[in-house]
Amino acid sequence: MSYKRNLTFNLRLRGLSEAEITEALDEVRAHEAAAGTPAEAEFGAAEEYAKQFPKKKRRTRGAFITTVGLVLAIAYVLLVVLLTLVFRVDIRDFVGPVTLLPGLAVILASVLAGFLTDYFLPAQSSRPAR
Repeated sequence: MSYKRNLTFNLRLRGLSEAEITEALDEVRAHEAAAGTPAEAEFGAAEEYAKQFPKKKRRTRGAFITTVGLVLAIAYVLLVVLLTLVFRVDIRDFVGPVTLLPGLAVILASVLAGFLTDYFLPAQSSRPAR
């Protein structure tokens, strides 16, 4: 796990915008280049350095993915109830004995996808493309 990826993830958790994250990473890169020492030696652990930045209320892309998954799971449960009450269709004939398992699978998949998106999504670079 690289210092910059860990710092990016922790700054996203604190609610910083992508532009603010890019600015912080540029500062870390510039200091590494000027001093010739690793960022961790100068700034400390990424988690601790990220705590210096103010916490903001901002939804990350990962939080959006998780929310969409939760909404889909709720829609599935409502569909199951609607099919059962109105149309007298037993959904267990299609999904097996555990009615809510597909909804739970969607929730777990969306939480995992949201976490991985926030963790592995690279920060925008302010450096010009080559």
